Amino acid sequence: MKDYQNFEIEDFLLDENFVQWVKSPNAENKIFWEQWIVSNPAKASTAMEAKDIIKAIKVKPFKEISSSKVESHVQDIMEEIHQIKVQENEVTNNTVYSFSRWIKIAAVLAVAIGISWVFYHQNDLGKTPIYEELTASSNMPLIEQVNNNEKPIYVNLSDGSKITLYKNSRLSYPSVFKGNNREVYLMGDAFFNIAKNPNKPFLVHAGTIVTKVLGTSFYVKAPTVGNNIDVEVITGKVSVFEKDTKPNSGVVLSPNHKVTFYDGQHHFVTGLIDNPQPQGEKDNVFEFKDTPLSEVLAKLSNVYGIRIDVDNEKLYDCPLTADFTTQSLHAKLEIICATINGSYETKGTVILISGRGCGD
Repeated sequence: MKDYQNFEIEDFLLDENFVQWVKSPNAENKIFWEQWIVSNPAKASTAMEAKDIIKAIKVKPFKEISSSKVESHVQDIMEEIHQIKVQENEVTNNTVYSFSRWIKIAAVLAVAIGISWVFYHQNDLGKTPIYEELTASSNMPLIEQVNNNEKPIYVNLSDGSKITLYKNSRLSYPSVFKGNNREVYLMGDAFFNIAKNPNKPFLVHAGTIVTKVLGTSFYVKAPTVGNNIDVEVITGKVSVFEKDTKPNSGVVLSPNHKVTFYDGQHHFVTGLIDNPQPQGEKDNVFEFKDTPLSEVLAKLSNVYGIRIDVDNEKLYDCPLTADFTTQSLHAKLEIICATINGSYETKGTVILISGRGCGD
């Protein structure tokens, strides 16, 4: 147990438990510190002064750096300043403690605030410099649309493409596309419905990735905070890759598939969108009577463009009688699993149905 009775202001500032109570109180630390202050009236004013200092700091000072690292930095600063002052004979023995104490407090705050400012500046505004760099790199004048409202706004491009721009998002694009590509720049969330032009690919620059299409519809979600970027394909195919690399270095997405790009790890993780949709003008009637499950799953896979497997081949022979034409894909799968006493789960881009077989 720490000897809080001997703590000075700077000690409270460095104590993680004390800082947590001030910045993020919970039932446990609230009871402890309130009782401790009542039980230690001689130190109550010191603790409350430290509390006021922490509350006055507008950033979260002690979250991204441990107290030991802060204290190490502070000690280095203190020793350097003290040596200078002793050499210059500008302090006496009676004033060394008082001087060092307040230097330590100032140093604690300076180190903590300085490191926190850098961290939060990079995370809160990190996307903006990338977006600004991307738009500045364009060799033609750009028009920018900014949506700060709750409702989406709709942008019509010169090639016939249509874009839905959601809240807190920015989109830059040329008035007329010239050259070999159609390029736009996004920060935030948008839905793209791209006019087909096999001779002029459409490129969406968002953060550190590029989404390349010829004609399709898809979502790009490039938040202003955080490093993960999502691309979800509704129709057609897209190629998603890191900027400054070749398109074939990334991933190719088919309808109802998505990818999340983890910027810090330079890593793509593929999966399925939440609500897959039937593709094209295929036969979307799902009415069956004593139909083997193998045929049902083959039709589902064909219509939705999603691979559906079973972990037990006995399931393929199970007969199914049902009409779920109007249900979503997930509702269809729930009905199938209820019929065969099975279950399903999504593993990456594959749906896996499990069960012992309808006769077991």
